[in-house]
Amino acid sequence: MPSEENFPNLFKKIKELEEQLAFMKAKCCFLEKVVHEVPANIYISDLEKGVIWCNRTNEESLGYTLEEILEMGGIEYLYRIVHPDDHNVPEASIDHYQNFNGAEFGGLFRAKHKDEQEYKWFVGWAKAFTKDENGNVKELLCVDVDMSPQMNTEKQLVTVLKENLKQKNTLLVSSLRKREVEILTMICQGMNTKAISEKLYLSTHTVATHRKNIQKKLGTNNVADMVSLAKEAGLV
Repeated sequence: MPSEENFPNLFKKIKELEEQLAFMKAKCCFLEKVVHEVPANIYISDLEKGVIWCNRTNEESLGYTLEEILEMGGIEYLYRIVHPDDHNVPEASIDHYQNFNGAEFGGLFRAKHKDEQEYKWFVGWAKAFTKDENGNVKELLCVDVDMSPQMNTEKQLVTVLKENLKQKNTLLVSSLRKREVEILTMICQGMNTKAISEKLYLSTHTVATHRKNIQKKLGTNNVADMVSLAKEAGLV
């Protein structure tokens, strides 16, 4: 039991602790308000379970409360809100962090409110948030911004999207082998398989095989798309 002469110091210490507690409470309230009111969907996604936490903006923009998300399962929730053609975006994000935990992962995708039929465009980023005991990424911190509201910088947005597409296509083209780049350049110049085979002294079968490999690597379905991608990448 403290002696009477120590009471002043004890009361002082208690007061200091109370002030620190009040400061921490105020700070937590402020940060919580920022997280829930920031104009972006913020959520934590487990690589196996899917979404396990989200902010209030996410609930309001997509119509599902955190309780509803957890009840249906975070993976099922993602498949419900994301456009079927864009399911590859969250899947690619998971695959990215299962094999690599370096740079952030980003992408464009469509998602919709549970009570609406029309999809909205979002641009999202994710980065490693927590890791397991083996150093493998376990959870992601994700931020998605709704691009559908009227913007004051539409010209800048178009420029950014064009530049982003150019960089992506440049990376795809850079993944081609030297011979494939050579053949792709000739295709862009309007040369057919026979003309390319004669120019490079290759069989038409070999050139045709190269063309199929090029389309597969670039992810294009026809010659027009392949040429467009190559030009956007600055190949010709």
